[in-house]
Amino acid sequence: MGDDKKGGKPVVWVNAFQVKPGKLDEFMRIQSEELRSFAEQDTVNGALGSRLLRASHRDRAIAIALFESVEAHQSWLKQADFSVHYDKIKDLIEGAEGDYYTVEAAYGATIE
Repeated sequence: MGDDKKGGKPVVWVNAFQVKPGKLDEFMRIQSEELRSFAEQDTVNGALGSRLLRASHRDRAIAIALFESVEAHQSWLKQADFSVHYDKIKDLIEGAEGDYYTVEAAYGATIE
């Protein structure tokens, strides 16, 4: 993976979810609650922000989290107990895939 900051830039963790048909509303509610809880805790060094995106016409969602470094994200993963959260969503999803990304170009406003 090389430099933990991916060339000195913050890293973006993107998690793409394939949600079971008819379960997207419930999935989004649970994920939104988790995102709010994460924001309220504000205890993770290196966490810069996150977004939850919903597909307009398909049963898909994307969770995006921005961290100062891969190390900061991995530190957060170690201190958070995801088993409780996963138990809430496991029956709602068909699969999920995540990876680290770097911002290579940007234009315009941020997503709100």
